Amino acid sequence: MSTINPLTDILERIVTLHRNEVRLVGVEYGLHPVHLEVLYYLSRCNKFSDTPAAVTEFLGTTKGTTSQSITLLASKGFLNKEKDPDDRRVTHLVLTEKGKEVASKAIPPVVLINGLEQLGNDSEALREQLETLLRSMQKATNSASFGVCKTCKFHQPVSDGVFFCKLTKETLDLEGGELLCREHTIK
Repeated sequence: MSTINPLTDILERIVTLHRNEVRLVGVEYGLHPVHLEVLYYLSRCNKFSDTPAAVTEFLGTTKGTTSQSITLLASKGFLNKEKDPDDRRVTHLVLTEKGKEVASKAIPPVVLINGLEQLGNDSEALREQLETLLRSMQKATNSASFGVCKTCKFHQPVSDGVFFCKLTKETLDLEGGELLCREHTIK
């Protein structure tokens, strides 16, 4: 009798199929999956999390791999490097329209979106279960959560259109609450 949990086999297959679909989109643009992951992350993160260090932490790659990926993506016109106006030591990575287009095309793959749509009402229960699994793994590996801002303990709604971040002491628009944040702390 096997001691492997069937769920691990299912998750492994989903991850492999996901990776293969992402790889196929990358071939079209001469990009590797890690490059697409950088683009996708930058398309989903907030202004506090669009730095090379945040990309490195999110992807769990080396500084060298991240630096090479950023250099390649910039040379191919997928992103621009911009110095922070308040702290010239900080570089922000800003997607170009081309970068945004590729990020939205590559991740999540269409086959995953279609599969999730087939779940119908069951998708919310699955989301909650997978989020519990993710949080458990992040805690066990001491990884940052990189969660959506509106789920952070520092997120404080002010009105229908804005919220206040108690960590950065900034008022931000509601759209920013839907983005990933490096500083995210679970409530």
